[in-house]
Amino acid sequence: MSIEEALEPWLSKPTWFSSHPSDQKLFSLAIRQLKQLQVTPSVDELEQVIIKRVDRLPAMLGTPSDLSEAARQFAIQIHAKL
Repeated sequence: MSIEEALEPWLSKPTWFSSHPSDQKLFSLAIRQLKQLQVTPSVDELEQVIIKRVDRLPAMLGTPSDLSEAARQFAIQIHAKL
């Protein structure tokens, strides 16, 4: 499994940034899948994957205006849980 594949369930939803329980459930799944990787991804690797994936999603109400900064913050948060 790759970093992209581990994060896909969470990042495939246009509400990936939301604190809604369904989004949080997918976020938790992504973290569990990342923990199964042989190598722990760096914050920079996580950030790049997040930006690449969410850049293709439609903007929803509440979508962060600065996707790069949001991706960085999520990458830091994810990395801390690994």
